[in-house]
Amino acid sequence: MKPGAERVVDILHEAGVEVVFGIPSIHNIRLYEALRKRPSIRHILCRQEAGAAHMADGYARAAGRPGVVVTSTGPGAGYTVPALLEALGSLSPVVMITTNIKSSKIGKGIGTLHELDRQDRIFQGITKETFVARSPEDVVPKTRQALRAALSGRPGPVYLELPTDLLDRQVPGGEHGPDTDSLFAPPGDASELARAVDLLNSSSRPVLLVGTGAVRAGMAREVKALAEELAAPVITTVPAKGILPEDHPLAFGNAARRGAVRRMIQSADVVLALGTRLREVDTKRRGITLPRLIHVDWDEQWIGRNFPPHVALTGDIVALARSLLGGVAEGGGGRAGWAEAFGRESAQEQEEIRRLREVSYLDALRAAIPRDGVLVADNTILGYWAEYFYPSHFPGGLVPAKGSAVIGFAFAAAAGVKLALPERPVAALIGDGGFLYSAQELATCVRHGIGFPVVVVNDGAYGIIGQLQEGAYGTAFESDLVNPDFCALARAFGVSSVRVESADELGREVRESIASGEVRLVELRATFPASPFARY
Repeated sequence: MKPGAERVVDILHEAGVEVVFGIPSIHNIRLYEALRKRPSIRHILCRQEAGAAHMADGYARAAGRPGVVVTSTGPGAGYTVPALLEALGSLSPVVMITTNIKSSKIGKGIGTLHELDRQDRIFQGITKETFVARSPEDVVPKTRQALRAALSGRPGPVYLELPTDLLDRQVPGGEHGPDTDSLFAPPGDASELARAVDLLNSSSRPVLLVGTGAVRAGMAREVKALAEELAAPVITTVPAKGILPEDHPLAFGNAARRGAVRRMIQSADVVLALGTRLREVDTKRRGITLPRLIHVDWDEQWIGRNFPPHVALTGDIVALARSLLGGVAEGGGGRAGWAEAFGRESAQEQEEIRRLREVSYLDALRAAIPRDGVLVADNTILGYWAEYFYPSHFPGGLVPAKGSAVIGFAFAAAAGVKLALPERPVAALIGDGGFLYSAQELATCVRHGIGFPVVVVNDGAYGIIGQLQEGAYGTAFESDLVNPDFCALARAFGVSSVRVESADELGREVRESIASGEVRLVELRATFPASPFARY
């Protein structure tokens, strides 16, 4: 028998967890004592729970394993809500471990410190699954189930609630529980698989549409092999940019693009959608049509919601992709010629696009960040341009906040990415509005030696909101901001800073910051008068 807190930390260690993000509190200090005794697990002390959850999210996306965040009861847990919603939309395997009041007092409504009636209900709609312990016998199995659920099938954040008294009480151990294979989706239907293979082999103009799920499943090899075997152009949702390097001749970038990409989709005779939910926000609202759709996903949850499939394949998406690859015939000259024609058309568009002022800043970032580096982009106007025109050369080369389009994600998430990939260059791109959601985490970076450039685009406004207001009503209202001196703010945390106004200056400072290995704030004073959505 061991105290519940020690059992939980033992299980984290057994699962290979190396980093935990969080803030100690009156209710979780027993868990922190167990972490103190387990130096193999590094704790990152954060300054606000939302920042801690964003860090865990960034870590999970980059590492491909659970990002663990520890919070307190009631208010401490509640601060994570927007961050978990972002993780849910982005299929990020975040494990949130939170406490509750003593198990004997839950539901009594007696005014205990931090008491919140049915705390777990808050998280039922914003996590993949919730696990609640109410007895000593629950602690071990619920903890193991939470870790498995975060990664099984379609990954996502999970909620694990442990009443504070169970952390102190002696709890039994137990076996590792059911085989994790039982939690994965069953194989797809053989007859539907045969139909999909026949459809692909008979097609002359196939297109691959690849989504977030394929990135989380590590399907870069399968995507490349299918694309080359079929001579099929590859388009992606934003989080999947780079699953086929974007300088590959069959990589056509963001599926939401207009111009040559839209015309290519419209002229396709088959669209193979791999590991994408085909959410309205990613595809349908952009006016995309998907002829003769083969939809491959983990389960039926998203099948047919926005696009009726011609063939639906559900199950282990990696195994299904490999089965398709085993059945398709090599692409003929006709297919290759079709893709090459649109490649030439797209290249001509790119020549004009790269002359745009907005894209010059992205090109400066791309030149400053090595090929294997990561750009973490917030929902800010230059970030929107990055979704379209920042080239990503590997899955996760661009990490966007597109799960729920939250702001304030990129800075904290970049810290998590850097902890997961310490040898790789990382940079954050965030707006002045979003940065003040998480600026306090500069202290976290200083404390733990997490070094990367933080590019804060300062236009003195919630720029995209002002643009939307002007487009709809002729004028902006309450979208202008009063900002601090960002460089002075950074220096107050002991962080070096610099202010730039041109693309050349931006590239130089980001390059120098990466080389220094230290956290540095790069304030970009620039205004971008339009987003790319309407035109491109």
